[in-house]
Amino acid sequence: MRKSILLFLFCLLRLAAQAQQVQQPEGRFGSDTIKLGELVQYTLVHRHPAAQEVVMPAANYNFSPFELVRKDFYPTSTKGGISTDSAVYTLRTFETHPTQQLALPVYVLGGQDTLEVFSPAHVVHLQQLVQNVQEPLQVKADTTLVAVEERFNWPVMLLWVVASVTFLVLVWLIFGQSIRRRYKLYRLRKDHIYFASRFNSHKDRFEKSGAAASIEKAVSLWKNYLTKMERSAVNSFTTKEIVEFYDNDEEVNTALRICDKAIYGNLQSESEGETNLALGMLRRFAKDRYRTHRELINNARNK
Repeated sequence: MRKSILLFLFCLLRLAAQAQQVQQPEGRFGSDTIKLGELVQYTLVHRHPAAQEVVMPAANYNFSPFELVRKDFYPTSTKGGISTDSAVYTLRTFETHPTQQLALPVYVLGGQDTLEVFSPAHVVHLQQLVQNVQEPLQVKADTTLVAVEERFNWPVMLLWVVASVTFLVLVWLIFGQSIRRRYKLYRLRKDHIYFASRFNSHKDRFEKSGAAASIEKAVSLWKNYLTKMERSAVNSFTTKEIVEFYDNDEEVNTALRICDKAIYGNLQSESEGETNLALGMLRRFAKDRYRTHRELINNARNK
């Protein structure tokens, strides 16, 4: 029993000695008067020996009668063996007492003991905006409608966009192959109609004028049309290469050689009729290739 009493007295003496060594922190508000709900800053500063470990109140501390809005801690600065810790707490109050005060502690850690040292209480005065209150309170009725700004309904817009995209994806998954096939047939037919119209125009001009330039334009148009349809650089091939590309087709060979003589040799073998016949052969060959590609597209659907 005596040992327990001595141990208790020793602890009290030790705590008293530590309290004498710990300097009291300083805490004060940034303003002497505040309004209800107005933000006010409370600065807490504590100077202590550099060997001491000190902790300041965290966000879970009860700042009553104030509420914590934000806390800002600053790094410890040490000079001459004395360290300075500081923190700024942004507070607000909704209490209506005209005078309110706050004293915050610092916690000094020492082994298994923790010493709590409070700063002197600092007072702040609440500014009263309403001086006289009439009883009973009079309520003013206002039934005038207020124009409300029309706002765009983004959730509904987003819903429509998602629904539309989902619908288009489903349509593409179900009918995508058919749509691609029909589009290819449409482009193929449109290109052939354009080619046939231009080619016949050059051919008719040649029949009327006999100009070699009309033959050259017709052959160039024919090569460009086959280049796009075959997806191969036919327009850059020589006559021999074109004939080989089409498996030595006799009609293509004959027609191109007659046209080459008329263009480069300025010779129209015996008569203009032979050249005109060669242009007709090229037109017929282009139409046959159009039909072949159309059948390939249709057969792709069946597969």
